Amino acid sequence: MTIEQLWNAVFQQIQVLFEAALRPFVLLTKIFGYDVSPGRMWLLLVSLCFMAVTLAVLRDEIVLATRGRRAGGRVIGIDPGDESPDRPIIQFKDVLGRSHDFISNLGCNAATRAIGATVDIIYDPLKPKRAREQGRPAARALSVAFWVFLGLFPFVLFLFAPEMR
Repeated sequence: MTIEQLWNAVFQQIQVLFEAALRPFVLLTKIFGYDVSPGRMWLLLVSLCFMAVTLAVLRDEIVLATRGRRAGGRVIGIDPGDESPDRPIIQFKDVLGRSHDFISNLGCNAATRAIGATVDIIYDPLKPKRAREQGRPAARALSVAFWVFLGLFPFVLFLFAPEMR
């Protein structure tokens, strides 16, 4: 047996496993009168997962825009991440004087790479762990756009792509 045949056999087994895992969802759509292939069902499920993350990101942005409080923070460390860019760990005090820290969802820049650097932040007074750096609108917009794209692209493929097996 050649390497190519082995490779194809492995991927056929993976395809069988995915189709078996998706079978309940495909049957559920048939109950509602739709005939959805396992490939399209996979796109729908991936899209729904990314949409959930996107909605959580958008919810946090809306909460911070409506009831967020501004505060001064200080970089107390750098989170190297595993496969992501370095991100600053920022500490701040809420209106009651309690200290909180969070890992920024944005990568380090020239201002946030130095330990002890001051950073303007915005946080939710009802849930101070919900905080982010104030400013950097382009980086924030890019982050939100990325999650919206990940949520919508598989869904658009689900709706408009040619039938997949």
